Amino acid sequence: MRGRVERLADAVDAIVPLVREVDDVGGRNAERFQAAADRLRSVPLTRADRNTVLRDLEALLGAGSGRLSDRYLVHDDGRPDLERSRTFTELVGRIRSHAWWIRHLPS
Repeated sequence: MRGRVERLADAVDAIVPLVREVDDVGGRNAERFQAAADRLRSVPLTRADRNTVLRDLEALLGAGSGRLSDRYLVHDDGRPDLERSRTFTELVGRIRSHAWWIRHLPS
């Protein structure tokens, strides 16, 4: 059975292309997500390093108006893309949940 950290890294990988589309900061957030996924997969990963990555992910996905997690995806003609936006929202929730559990459970 795959561990929570591996599932988190997979979710972070999955959100990277969607972040590229909603990010208006020149794609730097997508790079930060990819770097976080890569760090989560690095072996060995100390608890301190892992918690730093988790806090970074939680900060990137903080809630509030104008924050990355509050964005949505659109079609080329400007109409909201409900399916991909729903996927984005689900991944945000999954990443937040995994990050919280991993940081707060003893390992």
